[in-house]
Amino acid sequence: MGRKNVTISDIAVAAGVSKTTVSRYINGRFDLLSEPTRLRVEKAIQLAHYTPSAVARSLKTQRSYLVGVIVANITTPFATSLLNGIGQGLREGGYIPIFADAGDSPDDERRLVDSLVAHQVDGLIVNTTTSKNPQLIDLANSGMPVVLCDRYIDDYNFDIAVCPYREPTLELMASMRGRGFERAVLFTQDFTNNSPRAERLDAFVEGDRDVFGAADPDADVYLCDPWDPDSTREAVSAMLADSGDRTVGAYATNTVTLLAVYNALTELGVTVGENVGLCGPDDWGWAHRLGWNWTDTLGSGITTFETDPYAMGLEAARLMLERIADPAGKKQVRLVPTVMPRP
Repeated sequence: MGRKNVTISDIAVAAGVSKTTVSRYINGRFDLLSEPTRLRVEKAIQLAHYTPSAVARSLKTQRSYLVGVIVANITTPFATSLLNGIGQGLREGGYIPIFADAGDSPDDERRLVDSLVAHQVDGLIVNTTTSKNPQLIDLANSGMPVVLCDRYIDDYNFDIAVCPYREPTLELMASMRGRGFERAVLFTQDFTNNSPRAERLDAFVEGDRDVFGAADPDADVYLCDPWDPDSTREAVSAMLADSGDRTVGAYATNTVTLLAVYNALTELGVTVGENVGLCGPDDWGWAHRLGWNWTDTLGSGITTFETDPYAMGLEAARLMLERIADPAGKKQVRLVPTVMPRP
């Protein structure tokens, strides 16, 4: 077992199983193996320092066992946990992820897709930069397995792992109203061609009208760029001027925007929790796994509902494995539950 070119036959003899069983293990077909058998094969492979030939494996199966994974912006805390879940799910199925960052650029996303397809990936998992994406539609129509994360693409039915945002947004708004805030406002990044932001915007407009009785909900929406402090400060200053003496419950479209608004309010001398309350999605999945509630660090006046990007990534990876195994299967939507508002 210590010699150079260890083969599947050697592993089979050492584990006391057939070559077919070893092949099933190597190809990630653990569902066809009993737990004791899987552990014996795994131990034999470890002791022999055996590495299957990727070239031979791909020639036999016509697969590369590589999956391209593109996220819209890898710098966000949401993406950190999303990629963690995707990587874990793919590795469990015997696939290697190739991660790529589109930098919020549809043009870069298109180039990355072309490059990954040229490298013969077996599928693409995409947290897309835009809901207008004919390139991915064409690839899916050609037979390429494509799974989406969090963001829909218009005019085509893809497999997707996603969180529901309408209900928790409405619950947050009811909570703000119940605490006596007189006006509701939304701080959001550009929501054009971005389905999660658009869904949260629609829910805010519904809640502003039905819960707060706003006659013109559009007037309560403020655009800002959380990566540009001046942009956020200007939006917050405009909101304060428009609100006058009214107390305000501010909804931020994501965690990055929530923090940017919090910082702007602090710089402007506004104490969060008094005349202005803050709420929004908490998508810092990595913080939850560390047991850290970052809202406690900021103090009172912030209410959030928790998303689970790690679970979303895990479900997207599982959808990909299922799509590769059954290309003609029915497309699926995997809803990843949110944890409802926590003050």
